[in-house]
Amino acid sequence: MILVGDVGGTNTRLALARRNGQGWEFLQARVKPTPADIGALVAAYLAQAGGPAVAAAGLCAAGPLRQDGAIHLTNTDCVVDPARLASAIGGGPAIVANDFAAVAHGLRGLGAGDLSCCGGGAPQAGAPCLVVGAGTGLGVASVAGPARAEVLPGEGGHASLAPADADEGQAWAALFAQQGRVSAETVLSGPGLERLYRLRVPGSPRQAAQIAQAAWDGDLEARHAVRLFTRWLGHFCGSLALTLGAAGGVYIAGGIVPGWGPNFDRAAFRAAFEDHQPFAQWLAQVPVFIVTHPFPGLLGMAMLAEAALRLQR
Repeated sequence: MILVGDVGGTNTRLALARRNGQGWEFLQARVKPTPADIGALVAAYLAQAGGPAVAAAGLCAAGPLRQDGAIHLTNTDCVVDPARLASAIGGGPAIVANDFAAVAHGLRGLGAGDLSCCGGGAPQAGAPCLVVGAGTGLGVASVAGPARAEVLPGEGGHASLAPADADEGQAWAALFAQQGRVSAETVLSGPGLERLYRLRVPGSPRQAAQIAQAAWDGDLEARHAVRLFTRWLGHFCGSLALTLGAAGGVYIAGGIVPGWGPNFDRAAFRAAFEDHQPFAQWLAQVPVFIVTHPFPGLLGMAMLAEAALRLQR
């Protein structure tokens, strides 16, 4: 049995992973608010799960990997330390990785039923892939190599964001006036959707999920915010695809877009994704997939922890 977890800026998901034929199954999955002490949370989780024998552990977290192998989360004071994690499971290998690096590793374990196509042609074999996902923050990672095993983590969500049309320019100027530099995460995240909505409805207490639901219910201001978010995400993903040469595909994970399901405006996203002359025709061939697997980060961490366990043996 392998303990896996995804430590986010708001919540932490823990589960027990085990092989099920060619795939994985995740048992006793639980979501808890992210604490300062992840080791204590893991110990409590294992106790509540009945003290299962855990051979290895793999936790991903929303932040860059430090030289000591730990991650200090970008948006909270929580630190995920592999030594503390190994102690919490009673020994055995403990792996820590960036959350979107974990999703990128998990791509190798996804089946056709775990992906929903959002236009483009067929993935080009051996070409780089891009993983992007909006949730509490904005995660970005890339994959190079034909076996999809060489993952390149990064912090692209904190890169500066440029406007690509008049609506984006107006919103960008207003956000810059409020807070200075506008990063991609400033807009393309749950708090980012709330910021876009408050530009039109100042002081609104609505949270991202409520704004999205209001948009589906026909609220004009919410629909404007969601459409602006969707198009800006398309422009951002298209820019990254050009930068990386991501002919292997763009994979959208995270809590927001997969959660929107059929309400996600694929046509608006796709039009913005391809709106990059003189490379519009090239981008038109780049496939985009929405990751519908419920635990792509946990899947990636299970695979990494399993590999570490093999090396130890």
